[in-house]
Amino acid sequence: MDALSRFDWKHLEKVQQRSESWFANLKSELGVQADGTSGLTANVFNSRTVKKERLAARLVEAIEMMNQQLTAIAGLYDTLEAVKIDALIDKTRLIKSQQQLLDCQSDQLIQLKSTVQATVQDTVQKEIKTYSEVVGSQNSQMGAIQVQESVKKAVKSAIEEDDRSKNLIIFGLEETVGEQIDTRVADLLSELGETTTMSARRIGVKASSTRPVKCTLPNSTAVHHILSKSWRLKSTDAYKSVFICPDRSPDERAARRALVLELKSATADQPDYRHFIKNGKVQREKR
Repeated sequence: MDALSRFDWKHLEKVQQRSESWFANLKSELGVQADGTSGLTANVFNSRTVKKERLAARLVEAIEMMNQQLTAIAGLYDTLEAVKIDALIDKTRLIKSQQQLLDCQSDQLIQLKSTVQATVQDTVQKEIKTYSEVVGSQNSQMGAIQVQESVKKAVKSAIEEDDRSKNLIIFGLEETVGEQIDTRVADLLSELGETTTMSARRIGVKASSTRPVKCTLPNSTAVHHILSKSWRLKSTDAYKSVFICPDRSPDERAARRALVLELKSATADQPDYRHFIKNGKVQREKR
């Protein structure tokens, strides 16, 4: 409960009402018609028609009201001080949250930099020859050009691979006319308990069959998190025919197709075992 809600506003309202009532009754007794307190002059109080005993009673009431007003003012002062403290606490929390957000963004940038560096290094090692090997087989000028082109190709491949790491491919999501695909994908992800910023679009040539959807997420961590839950879609009525997979490169897709064929062959040849793909290999276990 904050400071403003703790303050006794009803008591303050009662003090105000009593003060207004006291002034109204006093003016009525003294026969004052003017608005506010302008008619309450010394001549009015010195009038012979005003009894001393009645004025004394009114004075006692006024002292009691002043005490109540002082108590209310003190309460208001304490409340204002508490509001200031609450505001400082909220500001401190906001600053801390902003710092945590900056730290998180910094960690993501560092992770992204490390990923790109590692990917570039790995891809360069796979796709290019060393400068000395190229120069040994050709003249130095042609060798330098080839190395330069190979490096460009490797860096481009690394960037594309990093971009793909933030994507998901969704198959089997029925395609409708005028669909809001971002909303439909968001509804699908909500079935997995996921709410995240993303963008989605259909890919491929529009035909009679349902086109897959490419969904781009903020980072690869979000992708892995959703993939780890995607198996739950099979148990839902709305999405039991939908499945989600990573955004693979052409080479990766070819390797995956080969694994699927191997999986089907192993399943047919060894029906007593349950076969599955794990870590890029077809594995089995006794049923």
